[in-house]
Amino acid sequence: MKKLASKSKFFLRSFYNLAVLFYDVSKMKLTGIQKENSHHILLKVFETFGGIFNPIISKILGLRKLKFDNSNGLMAKFSATELDKAQLHLKKEGYVVFENVLTPDLCNSFIEMSQKIPGKNRIMDEEQGEARSMFFERNNPKSVRFDYSGSDLLSTDIVQELIADTSIIDFAQKYLGAAPILDLIAMWWHTTFSDLPDKQAAQWFHYDMDRVKWIKFFFYITDVDSNSGPHTFVPKTHRRFGIPFKLRRKGYTRLSDLEVEEFLPSKNWKEFVGKRGTLIVEDTRGLHKGKHCKSGDRLLFQLEFTTSKFGADIEELKISKNSLLPDLKIMMNKYPSIYTTVEITD
Repeated sequence: MKKLASKSKFFLRSFYNLAVLFYDVSKMKLTGIQKENSHHILLKVFETFGGIFNPIISKILGLRKLKFDNSNGLMAKFSATELDKAQLHLKKEGYVVFENVLTPDLCNSFIEMSQKIPGKNRIMDEEQGEARSMFFERNNPKSVRFDYSGSDLLSTDIVQELIADTSIIDFAQKYLGAAPILDLIAMWWHTTFSDLPDKQAAQWFHYDMDRVKWIKFFFYITDVDSNSGPHTFVPKTHRRFGIPFKLRRKGYTRLSDLEVEEFLPSKNWKEFVGKRGTLIVEDTRGLHKGKHCKSGDRLLFQLEFTTSKFGADIEELKISKNSLLPDLKIMMNKYPSIYTTVEITD
């Protein structure tokens, strides 16, 4: 009797959360205003229903597709057939890999830039570390992970060129099925500071659910082998019910390898080793992590595009009008919906 009552309560609560979520989505669609608790409700609905409502909400909130000229850009080197095959693989497996997308010179520019702009050490498990603004010391790291802010990255020419690259934006749009919105710019170093994987540094498995639908572009700036912290993904877990319920019900948390392997054998995990310049495009609704760095280090640059800002709080990106490149200014004027997270300051 108690089990029946408990199940009844669970189903009632689940469908109540679902109703609240669609009410919040409707309000966002009509007014552009999101309720304060909406992200929490989104997480709860995903834990219960395994993502079956995410595509529906994305269609409700998403904007009409845009038209781009893709004759130039980093991904213009790939043929239309290659890009179509890549989209199919991305939709089926949750990831796709492109080699030699960034040139050695571009990677060197990123590394040089990482020494010239400040960042912060990520506070590690057990509250180790100090999150104050500083410059990264590659030969003497102070934490497992060193992060840069999106606005600091945006102030650089190399990042502005990437977010104005229509070949990247169009590839994102084809996967999302709606006009993309630039959601996140990030870059970080992983180091050998600790002998153990760190949860706060995202070195335990987890899934993302800050938005309803999104896609991430991970650029390897340094060579990455099995010991230098390769990005790792569990294929097909981005699909509806791809993550088993017993893992979802643990909540929006980090998961150990043993917890994941109980349901998803490690022989099927994908560990991305690759030369600098490699691009991994991934739907991080699937389980993923950065493997613990045992030797060397790894620098990774990331862009994320979404169909809607519904969900968690977004870091507003700021850029001085004096540092705005002409190409990005043209893109922002032509496609303002893509750059609604970017504020131009005096």
